[in-house]
Amino acid sequence: MSTQPHHDHSASLHNADVAHEHDDINVRAILWFVVVLTGITVAIQASMVGMFKGLDWYERRNEPYVTPLVEEPGRPFPAPGLQTTPWTDFRRFHAEQEDRLHTYGWVDEKLGIARIPIAKAKEMLLQRGIPVRPELADDTEGTHVSAMGESNGGRSLPGGTADKSAPAGGGGFVSPDAAPTAPVTAPPKKPGGGL
Repeated sequence: MSTQPHHDHSASLHNADVAHEHDDINVRAILWFVVVLTGITVAIQASMVGMFKGLDWYERRNEPYVTPLVEEPGRPFPAPGLQTTPWTDFRRFHAEQEDRLHTYGWVDEKLGIARIPIAKAKEMLLQRGIPVRPELADDTEGTHVSAMGESNGGRSLPGGTADKSAPAGGGGFVSPDAAPTAPVTAPPKKPGGGL
């Protein structure tokens, strides 16, 4: 062991003007800042939730009347929609129409109304004729009597005969003042006294 005295060198290194500062960080101020910031954030969030709920209530209370005819939002548009393949739709429609024209089938089975092929219907029409109720049958009506009165060109059309006011040679201008070549006869009377 050494007989020399041990000297404390740390005491000689101490500077009186330089020292550790014990209050560098104010922990109390930082904690207060965090508490106040949290309180302000919570208050803002609560006021926003309250404001949105209040606005929703106000909107529901003052909502304008909506007619029940308006479609509900989010509901798909009712059929028929846009045609994505019109050529296919047309072919199917044409096939259905051809099927109806050329086959037998029921129009209304409960009422006993059926359809027949068009060729058969034409044949039956030629054989039987168009049915007419007997009380309305009039020999002077229909295609048996030509029109009478005034045409849209201003010419007089005699009743009971063909229109002879045009020149015999074909189409040509006929004066509206030209008299008809056939005598004008009185219009035939219907059984009820009308024209």
